[in-house]
This record gives sequence, structure tokens and C-alpha cells, in this order.
Amino acid sequence: AGLLRAKLVAVLAIVAGHNKDVREEVFDRLDFLLELRHALESARESTAQARRGGDGAPELEETRRLLRALYEACACLTIHGEFKESLMASKKTLKAVQDLPSAQDLIEDPQLAFFFSSIVYNLCRSREDKTRPKKNEFPFNELTDEDMNALEEFYEKMPAESRPVKNGEVDAGSKELADKLRAWCVLQSGEATKKLSDGTSTSGSNVVSHLGKCAAHGSTRVKTIVAMVFKYLCADQEHRRFIVSNGGVRTLLGLVDIEEETARDAARQALAQICIVTNPALLPYSEQLDAVRPLVQTLEHNHELLQFEAAMGLTNLLTASDELRTRAIQGKAWSACRDLLFSDNELVQRAGIEAMCNLTMAPEMLERFADGKCELEIRVFIGFCGAEDRPTTLAASGALAMLASCDEVALQIAKNESFDNFLGALAQCADADVQHRLVSTLCSIASAENLPKE
Repeated sequence: AGLLRAKLVAVLAIVAGHNKDVREEVFDRLDFLLELRHALESARESTAQARRGGDGAPELEETRRLLRALYEACACLTIHGEFKESLMASKKTLKAVQDLPSAQDLIEDPQLAFFFSSIVYNLCRSREDKTRPKKNEFPFNELTDEDMNALEEFYEKMPAESRPVKNGEVDAGSKELADKLRAWCVLQSGEATKKLSDGTSTSGSNVVSHLGKCAAHGSTRVKTIVAMVFKYLCADQEHRRFIVSNGGVRTLLGLVDIEEETARDAARQALAQICIVTNPALLPYSEQLDAVRPLVQTLEHNHELLQFEAAMGLTNLLTASDELRTRAIQGKAWSACRDLLFSDNELVQRAGIEAMCNLTMAPEMLERFADGKCELEIRVFIGFCGAEDRPTTLAASGALAMLASCDEVALQIAKNESFDNFLGALAQCADADVQHRLVSTLCSIASAENLPKE
């Protein structure tokens, strides 16, 4: 009786998801969320029985068909903001939706993985998360991000009756609702609490771990959806450590090279945001190393925010080990960071010079400086010692101080054509921290062996 009722609910839900009038009538005639919860729980129990086997147990494929039907219905319904509002107010039903499949179900059934990732994607979206036309279609393939923003702003200012019609557009709900559902997915969905290696507690979110299973075993379309979901979940800095503890970094590393540009950028941005706030020591060594290449490649992106976040994430990651700094240098991180210094954006410049500061600790870079192959970089560092932005000045003066600790490099700094500018920056500096770095540099130069008297 429970399974039959669950099948009827699945049929009703699918029809309701596609037609507003039917949806309103169904919701008026019965407590739909309660019925949906019972249907989801019955289907989950039937699947567990099928796995255990024994007399009277249903066939696994039969229960899987019911799971797919219920999830297809939920995927259709969660597109609508009004349904998500109701779901957020019914936590037991929301949890039943998320708990329906096991990890094994998602691994073995690609269609179920697609529906699961679609549901989470729908829950995390708001009406402000715009889905833009594909860039390979005219005229959008000739528009930059700034042009697209201007076009969208123009449409918003037009009278409602004059705006271009968008096929199939629905109201995904408010940003506030999406924020609540994102927090639920990361913080409330897990049944267990775990301890991180730094001693802090973290939720055992089955949503994050299930998304990892979907991405690892699902189709290209599923990978694209999962990448977008992680972008939404990582938007809140407080969520990122929970994503790390539930395997999110390894999932993202599997998504940073997908073909679809928007999703690839989403995965790389989420990875950068995690690296900005995460102690590298909390990441497995393999994940530290594997994160370097996508971050370095993102430094060359044409979007300043992505460049900035990638540089910040790389800066933090570079503190981990000499091996990691070597990997970054081999991946041309030095030249990519140096190019950021010529950006018109002051924050991008700062992020680039901070990453270069951490790269100067690498033996390979010290050798280049000592051999006189980085005359331009010395001039750049000296130039930024007089910058108005304090963090930039701290990074530039800190890089010089670390480099000057090597006698051969100290000599290269002393004979650089901009050394008079260095002395001028020291004379004019009023910041004690910057003064300390500049004086330390000068002391290293003065005590260096083979320093010419002049």
C-alpha cells in the first residue's frame, strides 16, 4: 500500500511540476508535502529491502524506477520559488528529498545522479542567478561580460510589456531563500558531526559528498551542474570549511577542466575561494599539488575577479612547501603573477605581488635573481615600495627583504638602476612595518660579501 501510494504521489508531483493550475489544485486538496515525505520514505525503505534481498523483497530496478520518478517530480517542482518556500518550511520533507538515494544509488544510476544534482542546483538558485544565453550564439558571441551586464540592465529599465520574452522563464525565488537553502545543504543535511584536524567541528553533509559521487560517475551534463552548485555553496565564506571536510576539493579538482566555459570557471572560482580561507595543511598533499595548475591558469582569465581570487588562493597555497612552490614555478606562475602587476585594478596588482612574494622563497627563484635574470622584477618590487596601498607595499618590501638575505641577490639589488628609488622610499616611509622590511633589506645588502665600496 505504501509503494502504491508513493507511485500515485510521484505521478501527481510530475503533473504538478509542469502545470501551475494543476499544482495549485493538488496543493489545495491535500497536504502535499506530507504525502511527498511519506512517499520518499517508503521508496527509500523499499530500496533498502531490495538491496537486502530475501523473500518478498522488491526488485532493485523496480524501486529504482520509483526513485527516478519521485526525483524527476522534485526536480520539476524545485524550479519554482513558491514550492521552495514551502519546502524550506517543512524541514522533514526537505531532508527526505535529500536522503532518498544512497551513495551507491548515485554511483550505479546516472539518471538518478542527474536528478539529484538538478534538485540541489534548483534549491541553490535564486531569481538573481541569471542564466545567460550561450556565448557561441550570435550576437552574444561578440559581447563581453561588461556588454552583457549593460544589456541586462537596459532590459530591466524597459517597461515590462516591452522586454524581450524569455522562453520557459520561472521565478526561482529570492536571494534570501536561496541563501537559507544553501546553508541547509552545507550545514544541516548531514546526520553526523566530524572533527577536523585543527580540532573544530564540522557537519557531515551528505549533499556535498553525494555531489562528489554524481560528478565522479555522472555525465558531462551532471558535471556541469555540480560545478555550478559548488559555486553557489562557496559564495558564503563560512560554508567553505565544511565543503573541504566533506571531500569538496577533490570533487572540484575533477571539474576544473570540463569543456563548458561557464561551469569550468565556476569550478575554478570555487576552488580559489576555498584555497583563500583554508589552511593548506588541512588539505591532502595530492590536493595541494593538483590545485596549483588550475589556479595558475585562472590568473590569465580576462575577468578581474577570477584573477584576483585565483592569485589570493595561490598566495595562501604557496605557504605549504618548497615542492608546491616548485610546481607553481614550473607551471609559469611567476610570469602569470608578474603580468597581474600591469593590471588597472589595484586589488589585482596587490594579489599578484603577494603571490610573487611567496614565490621568492623558492630556491629556483633565488637562483634566477642571483644570476641577474630578474632585473625587471627588482625594479618592480622597488617601485611598489612607494605604493599608496599598504598591503601592496608590505608585500613588495617583504619580497626584497627575503631576497636580500641571499648575498648574491643582495648585490643584484644594490646595483639595480632603481636602487636610488629604494633609498628614497626608505627616507619617505612612515609605516613602521614597511620601514622594518626596508631596513632589513639594507642591512643585508651592507653585510653582503663582495659588496663594492662605492
